[in-house]
Amino acid sequence: MKKKDKEFEEECSCEKHCHCHEGEECECGDECHCEDECECEECSCQEEECQNEEAGQYLALAQRLQADFDNYRKRVAEQLEWQREEGKRSVIEVFLPCLDTFKEAKKTITDDGVLSGVNMIENKILSALKSLKVEKIEAVGHKYDHNLHEVIAVVHNENEEDDIILDEFQAGYTFNGKVIRYSKVIVNKKGE
Repeated sequence: MKKKDKEFEEECSCEKHCHCHEGEECECGDECHCEDECECEECSCQEEECQNEEAGQYLALAQRLQADFDNYRKRVAEQLEWQREEGKRSVIEVFLPCLDTFKEAKKTITDDGVLSGVNMIENKILSALKSLKVEKIEAVGHKYDHNLHEVIAVVHNENEEDDIILDEFQAGYTFNGKVIRYSKVIVNKKGE
């Protein structure tokens, strides 16, 4: 064995010793797992490992980019849905005071034909709002709930239950199950 063979053999850390040298054919083939590069330019064992490793890195990078893009698409879709719902909520909030005028108008109408027409229009509007997931908060006769009602007055009536809503000053509404306007109510408190 030449001196050069011995030096390279000691540098090689794989179990099979690579004996590639300048000007000689590579005998290691694909089985060489030397950490150090073979000295001959014709040996392809290291290049294939590098190519496989590089291909794996590119694949991992492509998979990360795909996952990032999928997350981006989901985030954009969620933001668009949120903006759409916020737009609806804004229009509904502006529209609610118009509904309040029906209550006031019905108090002054004496003609039964006109009153039934106003009731019909109000019911149509409430039905349209219901299709948009807007619900009127139940108040009169129900127990006071701080999550749904805002107390504007307290009445002391011993004949009624404690914390029962006796009257509603302004109707409250929920949109998609969340309060967009609290009911303004008059609540009974016993004692005091």
